[in-house]
Amino acid sequence: KARLSYDEPAFLASGGNDNHLHVIDSRHPCVPIHKFTEHTAAVKAITWSPHQHGLLASGGGTADRCIRFWNTLSGVALNKIDTGSQVCNIAWSRNCNEIVTTHGYSLHQIVVWRYPSMSKVATLTGHTYRVLYLAMSPDGSTVVTGAGDETLRFWQIFPGPRSGEKDGAGGLLFPKTMGSVIR
Repeated sequence: KARLSYDEPAFLASGGNDNHLHVIDSRHPCVPIHKFTEHTAAVKAITWSPHQHGLLASGGGTADRCIRFWNTLSGVALNKIDTGSQVCNIAWSRNCNEIVTTHGYSLHQIVVWRYPSMSKVATLTGHTYRVLYLAMSPDGSTVVTGAGDETLRFWQIFPGPRSGEKDGAGGLLFPKTMGSVIR
C-alpha cells in the first residue's frame, strides 16, 4: 500500500509484506525520513489525517490486527488499538474526525472509529468474507465496500451535503437511498 499526504510538501507513506512502514519526503525521495517497524504482520492499510498535519494511521494483517498512529513530523509512535481482526483498509473522513476500517479474518466487518478516543461509533456487518475493498464517495459521506463474498455494499456513514446537491466537480452526489444510513 502507498498513500500521499495532504501536506505540502507531500509525504509518501508505504508499507508491505515486510511489516515495515516507510515515510518519504517528496523533495528527497531516495531516503525514507522514517522507518516504523512496530507492525507484526504485513502493513495492509494506510491513511493520512486531513485534519492534523503529519498524522498517519496504518493497519496490520492477521498476526498484527492493530491500527497504529504515527506523528511523522517527529517520528514518534502515538497510539495503537487492537481491532481483533486483520485490518484490510482504512480511510479518514474529511468531513469529521472519524476513521472507517474494513476487516478480514475473523470478523469480516466495517468499523467506524472516533479519533482520538478510538471509541467505536458503529460496527457494520453483512459481508461473509474478508472486506477487501473500500472507496469513498466524492462528498465523503458514503463508502462502498467489496468483499470476497462477491458483494458490494453501500453505506452512508459520514455527514456530508444533502442528497441531490452537487459536488465540487459538478456531479450529483449519491442519494441516501443507495445504502444503509447509520446515523
